[in-house]
Amino acid sequence: MTTVVAVAAGLTVWVAGRGPETATQGGPPRSAPTRFDPGQQLFRLSFLPGPVHRVRYQTEPDMHIMDMAGRPDGPRQSDEISTGSTWRVEVLMAARDVDVHRYDREYDQEAGWRVPGESVAPVRGRPAFQNEGGVLSWEYAPNAWMRISASGDDPHEMTRQVAEGIRWETTPLALPVQAMELPDGAVLGGADLQWADDEPLTSYAHAQYMLQPIKGYRGFLRPDIQVGISTESLASGRHNGTDDVTVSGRAATAVDWVRTGEGVYRVEQLPGGCAECVAETRIMSRRGNEALGGRDMALRLAASIRLADGVEDPADWRAR
Repeated sequence: MTTVVAVAAGLTVWVAGRGPETATQGGPPRSAPTRFDPGQQLFRLSFLPGPVHRVRYQTEPDMHIMDMAGRPDGPRQSDEISTGSTWRVEVLMAARDVDVHRYDREYDQEAGWRVPGESVAPVRGRPAFQNEGGVLSWEYAPNAWMRISASGDDPHEMTRQVAEGIRWETTPLALPVQAMELPDGAVLGGADLQWADDEPLTSYAHAQYMLQPIKGYRGFLRPDIQVGISTESLASGRHNGTDDVTVSGRAATAVDWVRTGEGVYRVEQLPGGCAECVAETRIMSRRGNEALGGRDMALRLAASIRLADGVEDPADWRAR
């Protein structure tokens, strides 16, 4: 085992990923890579229909996803539920030659794989399609696509406004996780950050690691180990298979799925500025289980998690 300081900006990524090549700061890319850096945020949304109350940003080597929800501008009505969303925007950004519709594309027995919709007016000079559900498919760079969906007032117009307002500004993700005892050879393969202003606050930040990278990788590859921090309580997700344990005097829970080698291991009383947070290790493959060496080492890994300097407040985990 080796101790790794896991701040996203300082990690070696298992693929030579990067962001799109832009002609002007924030403007449309001239080209897109075949692989992205999963430790970076690659774009921002400059148009939103109102204040945001939930943000989620996910990264994979060949796709980045931003999901935002919120409320309209103006004072809230006295009977309005504080956590209710009145609009939502989701943007999937695929690397070059990657199917941005791989999670929702439908197959027709006669026509084959369905096209993303009818051709509509270009967005920022590049081809665009829109289907009956309002999903906008946009070729933001040659052979590289975005899938933009929205709910709320006039989703067709909203998706176009979102696309027109996208800015490419590559910045490190504010992963708040550090000092983790990871197996040798573990490298960052993805990240998942969520911030919400619900009561109670529901935010988390996860980093996903892969072992023994596959050269020439194209397509989805499942991570082996996930580590992270959550504002959810230790009791969250408890079921009949959960065992109550302790790690260095700290309360913890463990769930083992012997058949698959997977498991979830959570430890409370996180040291630092978020004492109410819970640290978590999730084994996501049999290879990950073998590399860690079972429950005791998975719990030790969870107990080793600390907050990175400058991101002690869960509000700082939010993608921008």
